[in-house]
Amino acid sequence: MRRFDVESFRRLLRTRVMGQACYAFDVLASTNASMHVLGRLGEPEGTVVLTDRQTAGRGQADKVWISPPGCNLYVSILLRPSIAPTQAPLISLLVAVALVDALRQQGVVCGIKWPNDVLIQRRKVAGILAELELHQETVEFVVVGIGVNVNMTQEALQNHLGAVAQTATSVQIALGREVPRETLLAGLLASLEQWYTRLITHGAMGLQEAWEARSVMRGQRITAQTVEATWQGTAEGIDQAGRLQLRRDDGVLLTLASAEVRFLD
Repeated sequence: MRRFDVESFRRLLRTRVMGQACYAFDVLASTNASMHVLGRLGEPEGTVVLTDRQTAGRGQADKVWISPPGCNLYVSILLRPSIAPTQAPLISLLVAVALVDALRQQGVVCGIKWPNDVLIQRRKVAGILAELELHQETVEFVVVGIGVNVNMTQEALQNHLGAVAQTATSVQIALGREVPRETLLAGLLASLEQWYTRLITHGAMGLQEAWEARSVMRGQRITAQTVEATWQGTAEGIDQAGRLQLRRDDGVLLTLASAEVRFLD
């Protein structure tokens, strides 16, 4: 177990905005919760909160994000985009693309599972949780939480996750070697800044295509569970708003804004 080296990270960072303000902690309840506080206090766009351990980490649908110390990335990033609340899913798409690019730069063969997971051979290596802060229907800021299993062994996954370890993996397991978390985070922030600048400057043009090119979903048989129902069918990708396109077995095309998705094959 090794503490995150903030000074090493700063030397590696090659961004204008992302990560230039960085708060690092040994332990936090949740990086997203801490970032919401900083966002309300007026911290600038690109501010990063990271910790070596979380005691109350959260994933999608308020699921617990297991956060053991000294081996993974637990980081939240503050964004202040001028977008409508209905455009918020674009942020999640963009972050997923940036995260896959950063992992691939390290040699990891991975792809995106809708809505916010990154997989290696259908095992989860990372997750994204984007949360809006609104004021009178205006987006004040977006907190983007990212968790990446970096230097966990299979034994460590088993110890922390139990049976769920069969659906998870890490960068170390995939590459057969440890990867410095400082290097991975610096690369992630550089990738995110590039994609975020494109979104702010040119809008969502090309984002859907970039997401699709990194997706592991298209053509796969899946189940999609929402609060209303559970459907089976074939994933056909996403629309321009980032919603899942699911072709049901009876031929009907469904458009889903949120759902829990599982592969059938």
